[in-house]
Amino acid sequence: LHVNRGNKINAGGTASQPIIFTSRDNVLGLNGESSSGQWGGVVLSGRAPTTDCTIAPNATPGSAQCERQTEGAVDPAIYGGDNPADNSGSMRFVQIRYSGYVLSGNSELQALTLQGVGSGTTLDHIQSVNSSDDGMEVFGGRVNMKYLVVAGAEDDNLDTDTGTKTNIQYIIAVQRANVGDSMIEADSDNTSDGNLPRQNTKIANFTFVQNSTTGANGVSMLLRGGTDYSMANGVVVSP
Repeated sequence: LHVNRGNKINAGGTASQPIIFTSRDNVLGLNGESSSGQWGGVVLSGRAPTTDCTIAPNATPGSAQCERQTEGAVDPAIYGGDNPADNSGSMRFVQIRYSGYVLSGNSELQALTLQGVGSGTTLDHIQSVNSSDDGMEVFGGRVNMKYLVVAGAEDDNLDTDTGTKTNIQYIIAVQRANVGDSMIEADSDNTSDGNLPRQNTKIANFTFVQNSTTGANGVSMLLRGGTDYSMANGVVVSP
């Protein structure tokens, strides 16, 4: 499900009646504890600043001309711009189950993908269950979120890239046994590490339980490629 720039999602669940994005197999009761990758996921695209301009490589990072194509998309599915307060709508009390899909190489869909999403967007009480890739990946934008739960992600739990300035408070992330990579991965892509705006992600009040050391990163938290990162009031359990 891709919400293009200029459009808004309105997914307003409640604690007792969450909105559930899931697969047909889940509806039919066919899934088990290891089920994943049964559909793509939820993608929001906006006009907030990003770096690593791929549509016009010579554009100034963070400008209206700095845009990127959604990973794996065949038709144009563009994000990025110069509006930090862009509004992609609202997602509250939402579950995203059994999602994630590897399209090719490093082109993957996560449970929740946020691309150039601005601070006008409302995101809270969101749970990812058994994504075959990341629980959530953020490309650029100015994302604010509260109450995030990631369970059973098979790659990274929280991945942030390309100049995002992200604030997330209250996070629980737990891996399945021997499945998954890092709890956090953060970087800028390719040769664009020096691009401004620099990524600056801030997380607070978090609990990470890592039950796998089989991932390619081989670490609990991987910060690289010109990222700034702040962590406050957290617990990490890891082998």
